[in-house]
Amino acid sequence: MKTKAFLFSIFCCFSIQFGFSQTVEVLTNHGKKDHPAASDFAFIEPKTDSSNYSFVSTYKVIGKKKQGNIADLFFLIADKAKKDGATCFKLNYFNRNDSLEETTLILDTYFWIDSIRSINFDNHEQNYIYIFGEERTKGYSSTSFKIDNEKKEIDPGTYYRYTRIPGKKTKINKGGITGMTFFYLLDGNKPDIFLTLTGFGVGGPMPADVTGAAVNTGRINTIQGDFGNLLRILLKQSN
Repeated sequence: MKTKAFLFSIFCCFSIQFGFSQTVEVLTNHGKKDHPAASDFAFIEPKTDSSNYSFVSTYKVIGKKKQGNIADLFFLIADKAKKDGATCFKLNYFNRNDSLEETTLILDTYFWIDSIRSINFDNHEQNYIYIFGEERTKGYSSTSFKIDNEKKEIDPGTYYRYTRIPGKKTKINKGGITGMTFFYLLDGNKPDIFLTLTGFGVGGPMPADVTGAAVNTGRINTIQGDFGNLLRILLKQSN
């Protein structure tokens, strides 16, 4: 897993430096530079009271055409915000204009101390699995997979939400016999798991309760929790 995390970091750095032409615009900031560079960039739940957080900056980035993926925009802001000392964020604005092929993401960022941080973590959902297909709707088709041997289809721009049951092993497969299969066993309350079937936004650690995986041609990738929580707000739940 260390190798996977390292390769993802290299991918992000390469993409940010060479693959994207967008620039991150600072809309407002606190005018101070007293926070050290951060390693975390945590999602603030909408119901969390952030009045005691130290505001850092509001960042805006616009992606056009192929550079308008949510993951691209998010990691561009995250890279800039962490250098400025932001340790957490919440959504300010998101819009995707298909006619202009343009996507806008604005995040408010903050610095928090550990005692306040734990309150937000208590507000996170638990015991769900979110499975994302294609992020964009225009020009993409649905994505299929099986969960507990039942076939599911995810339309572009949506996600499938699965409620985990304590003591039950959940099986997720993409690609059939020659594809990829994950098994999850829920033992006590666990943070939500976020998966992508198409590869966008990958980079999260493998959940500790994965009990087995067989890999050949299918693709099931883990999304880091903070980005996954943002996606569940921006995309829609499938039927």
